[in-house]
Amino acid sequence: MNEIGLIQSLIEMINELPHRDEEKLDALRKRAEMIIRKVFGDSSKYLRDLDSINFFPVWSSDENSYNECWRSGKSEVLNLFNTMLEELKLFGISQEVDKVRKADVEFSNRRFVVHGHDEEMKQAVARTLEKIELEPIILHEKPNEGRTIIEKFTDSTDVSFAVILLSPDDVAYPKDQSPKDAKLRARQNVIFELGFFVGKLGRNRVLVLYQKEKNFEMPSDYSGVLYTPYDNSGRWRFALIKELKACGYDVDANKLL
Repeated sequence: MNEIGLIQSLIEMINELPHRDEEKLDALRKRAEMIIRKVFGDSSKYLRDLDSINFFPVWSSDENSYNECWRSGKSEVLNLFNTMLEELKLFGISQEVDKVRKADVEFSNRRFVVHGHDEEMKQAVARTLEKIELEPIILHEKPNEGRTIIEKFTDSTDVSFAVILLSPDDVAYPKDQSPKDAKLRARQNVIFELGFFVGKLGRNRVLVLYQKEKNFEMPSDYSGVLYTPYDNSGRWRFALIKELKACGYDVDANKLL
């Protein structure tokens, strides 16, 4: 399928998107991000525009607000795809994007693992990455070399994919409420690094694994995105393989067996 056909396929997907179907919305966003990177390049303004479109109200939980925000988001995405299609028809592929394609740059073999205090969860993910011949980058395992923590972190982020582990490590509640309103949360450094990698790599190259536990609060600014539950059966490992393959990485699920 050529570039125009790819954009037209996105237009068909947004037109056929069922009302408030979050799973299909997530699949559409991931496909759109991949196509934009392929057609317009990794630094395309269209990626930022797509990421800024909200399908869910930030403050209100009213049903009408949810419905209106969904309709508005769908309309904005459709306008964005039509603009992309018009640019392609008028100007074609830019020379700079074409040069990057022809360079055939390989994906990095390094995968950053953002984790909290759950050691078992961290080790399981790291060993899974090693089984499929990828290198897990775990910050505390790297030498300090006299650097501050933020210097050590940014120096280690030359990766092409990140796995974020949300475990219920902290307990918190709003200051105008009481301890009975407390909820379990991931640690602050994990939420900070989640935002960092979403901005650096794009959402399609970030997998969020979470532990299913009662009263566990997910990051509010990341609502609407599907999280992958971390389960003892190991099904999350095949979800990881699926996401890596969707990004174009050549990984073999048979190596997990």
